[in-house]
Amino acid sequence: MEIKIKPILNVIGHEEFFAIPIARQKDYLLALNFYEDVAGGNLARFVLILDKYEEVNSIKVVEGDKGVVEAYHVKEAFDEIKKQVRLPKILVTPRIPFFVNIKVKDKPETMDRGVVGYLNYVNKYGEIKAKLTLSDLKIEELI
Repeated sequence: MEIKIKPILNVIGHEEFFAIPIARQKDYLLALNFYEDVAGGNLARFVLILDKYEEVNSIKVVEGDKGVVEAYHVKEAFDEIKKQVRLPKILVTPRIPFFVNIKVKDKPETMDRGVVGYLNYVNKYGEIKAKLTLSDLKIEELI
């Protein structure tokens, strides 16, 4: 998977969600999140987190400001992750959420869709016990 980050991030919101770490490159962490797309649903999506202090080293609740970055080869990355964990529905898009100014929490304080989607997934399929990995992640900061 390849991700391109523009020099200026347009913050489009603030969100709380469960992050399941997949791959790290320097200060950037690619994570899996389950988003409630419909009532009771759990749509898997990739999220990128600016995690300078490596706080997200296991499944954690993260809160932060959200922007969007460009991602390439998303379907291929999901195909690799699907071999490690059950993903009934996935979001394949060239734009993925990018979270900055993060705060890591012990438990969620809201019922945002990124929290509820994960809880829906756990209720249906159980906790994710395996450590997820992605063999090829390239993050490029554009100038």
